[in-house]
Amino acid sequence: MKSLLTNLPEIFFIGLGGFWLLENLYSSSNINYVALLIVWLLFLQLVYKNRLTGIIYGNILGLFSLFMLGAVYSEFLEFETITTNAIMLLVIGGLIFGTGVFMSGRMLYNYLTTDKSCADNEFTISFKL
Repeated sequence: MKSLLTNLPEIFFIGLGGFWLLENLYSSSNINYVALLIVWLLFLQLVYKNRLTGIIYGNILGLFSLFMLGAVYSEFLEFETITTNAIMLLVIGGLIFGTGVFMSGRMLYNYLTTDKSCADNEFTISFKL
């Protein structure tokens, strides 16, 4: 259970990237190579647990999630009247990207508080909970 909780941010963003990849594949029959690269890099991070890349990915994903929260709010303000579509946009977008902000914060916390007493040739690090 502890392993699942420490890996939850990576799993969340892999799922989000996988959804983005499949959505583009089904809607336009094109492969989104950016989404594929993001999913692959996060999968490698999930396996190898590199501290520096974990901190970098956490910062980038957090900033992107904050940007997208702003984009959702900006799109909500473009509605002239508040309709059910406007509320659905705000609620679903807020949930997805608000969870993204939380998960990136959790990812940063995980990698900033790791035990740094690993040998250079080891690919894993241990987390303190």
